[in-house]
Amino acid sequence: MRTGDIEKAMGIFLRLMAGDDPAQMMREAEVHKGFTIVPVGSVPWLPAKDWGRRDVVSTDGIEVRLVAITAKRPRQGAFRRLLAGIEAAGLRPVIVCPLPVMETIMIRWGWRCRQIGIEFDEREDQWRPPRREARTEAAASAGTGTPPQPSARAGRPASSHCAERNP
Repeated sequence: MRTGDIEKAMGIFLRLMAGDDPAQMMREAEVHKGFTIVPVGSVPWLPAKDWGRRDVVSTDGIEVRLVAITAKRPRQGAFRRLLAGIEAAGLRPVIVCPLPVMETIMIRWGWRCRQIGIEFDEREDQWRPPRREARTEAAASAGTGTPPQPSARAGRPASSHCAERNP
C-alpha cells in the first residue's frame, strides 16, 4: 500500500470512529466520483417496499451502480426484480465491491468482474452481467428463465481478488 493510500484509509477510519454514517460516506464518495445518487423510492425499479433508505445506489449514464443494498425481505426476489426493473428501464446494472456472498451469486450467474482504479479511494471491483445474447441463449437452452450457469472459468473457487477470477 502506498503512503497516500494509507493516509486516505486512516482518514476514513477516523471518520467512522468519530461516528460518521458509513452509508452517507459512501454517497459522498459516489458524488465525488461524479455519479448521481438515486434515492430509494425515487424510481420504479428501486421501490421502498423492497429496499431501505440507507441503501446506496447511483447512476453514471446508462449504468446503475449498486454500491450498498440490502433487501428488506431477503430471499423473496427483490434483487431479481431490481435487476429486471433496471433492464426494463434500458439501463445496465453494475455491482460495486460486493460482499463474498454476493460474489458467489454473480459467479453462478456468469457475471464478469473488472477491477478498476489505482488510488485507494478509486479502486473497486465492478461486476456486470453477461451480454444479453448470452443470457438469452443460456436461458433458452436450459428451458428456463433463470440466469445462465457459470462457465468453467467463472466457476473457479472464489478469492478476494476479482482479477484472479476473470483474467
